[in-house]
Amino acid sequence: MGGLAIEDPGFTLLYVEDEQVTRETVLSLLQRRFPKLALLSAANGAEGMALFREHAPDLVVTDIKMPAMSGIDMAREMMEQKPSLPVIVTSAHSDMEYLIESIELGISRYVLKPIDSSKLFAAVESALTTLTQERELLAHQVFVRRLSRAVEQSASSIVIANPEGVIDYVNPRFTTLTGYEPGEVLGKNLKSLKGKAELWDRVAAGEEWHGEFEGVKKNGEVFYESTSLSPVYDETGALSDLVAVQEEITERVLSERRIEALNRNLAARAEELELANRDLEGFSYTVSHDLRTPLTNINGYCQVILELYGATLDEQCKDFIKIIFDETVNMNQLIKTLLEFSRVSRSEMTRSEVDLSQLTSLVCASQQLSEPQRRVTFSIAPGMTALGDPDLLKVVLQNLISNACKYSANREDAAVEVASLDESGELVYFVRDNGAGFDMTLADKLFSPFQRLHSEREFKGFGIGLATVQRIIQRHGGRIWAEGEVGLGACFYFTLPDENTRHGADHCSARQEERKK
Repeated sequence: MGGLAIEDPGFTLLYVEDEQVTRETVLSLLQRRFPKLALLSAANGAEGMALFREHAPDLVVTDIKMPAMSGIDMAREMMEQKPSLPVIVTSAHSDMEYLIESIELGISRYVLKPIDSSKLFAAVESALTTLTQERELLAHQVFVRRLSRAVEQSASSIVIANPEGVIDYVNPRFTTLTGYEPGEVLGKNLKSLKGKAELWDRVAAGEEWHGEFEGVKKNGEVFYESTSLSPVYDETGALSDLVAVQEEITERVLSERRIEALNRNLAARAEELELANRDLEGFSYTVSHDLRTPLTNINGYCQVILELYGATLDEQCKDFIKIIFDETVNMNQLIKTLLEFSRVSRSEMTRSEVDLSQLTSLVCASQQLSEPQRRVTFSIAPGMTALGDPDLLKVVLQNLISNACKYSANREDAAVEVASLDESGELVYFVRDNGAGFDMTLADKLFSPFQRLHSEREFKGFGIGLATVQRIIQRHGGRIWAEGEVGLGACFYFTLPDENTRHGADHCSARQEERKK
């Protein structure tokens, strides 16, 4: 073995010699020959023993006859503490009886005086070779123990089989995964357990195989595993073992199946919605053309009858004709409202920055022009903006503001306020009036189509406006809710979230639930 392999810088040599010249000469020779070897020296056995206790050297070179404590006594005490300690004895021919004693002690390396450097070097090299092999063996044993612990404690199931597939080892995780104890599977053939003959051909050809299996646990429960099967070769290149590493993937497989089923259901639902949309478009066409045309004709004939024959008809007959005329007008308005509700539900949205304050001002001005005889005070907060579809948001404001005006018609000091507030980082818009208000126990009916909290005689309407508003707000990803008190007015809140305000939705949702309570 070469010098570099055995001159381990981690080794320490203790040299004990009572003759100073000899000690210094030998130390110098050792230093030049083994530059990476740490050297300690002592002038007698007592000093050598003290250094041994302090530094625990790996190798000792000692003279036999010395004052204070002989080399034999020192070596005996050292080897009692460390039986595997390599000791090299240097002795003169006259010390033969001591040499025999050292051999009986178990010291097999010695160099006769006067010291021949080549023989000393050979003895030291032999001792260092033995130490290196022992250290490598110890390191290998430590590594094997670490590897064994890693396999035993692995979160993956590990199975080791011989080249014929007979199972030699399973780790504890295998038992946890399958429920089978080692004694129940050792000696069984992995090929019969795993099946799929083609994979064994691949492994025998030196390839790794990766795939998934469906298995059955000892208790009969079905599970799924992802398996990697690898060949292992010995130092000659011959196939020595097969190693299977398994991970349970039952939850993933079941989740994928649930997702696939959900996707199929969604696809079927999407097809149903597509058919429903086509039916709705057909219905809208029928309503807008086939139904509104007869109503227009009835309306026209009523006007003709009153114009041509009104003078000859009695008052009751005129009243009937007027009722027919008014009902056709109401029916036509209802059809128009339904078509508008359908349009806002299906129309394509185009998002942009909308000046809500300006849009509100235009809606309020239009409201005042439609009822010039009324006195309504409008309060509009400046600088309100939102991200949304301008046309749809105009419909929202028209419905909320017209409702506020309608339900405050009995107030001489009617007031409508449009503003916004910040609730924990989320911007909330609101339209408030001081009109008739409503009973909060009936608030859930506000946004349902054709649900009215007030009678037709009190306030005109079809009960579609708030349902339209809710649909538009939901399409924008926002929410709408209301607070009110009978005789004291109502306030409608809504959000139009964007990337900066969406994070506050959960908080406001909680506040809404609190209001409902």
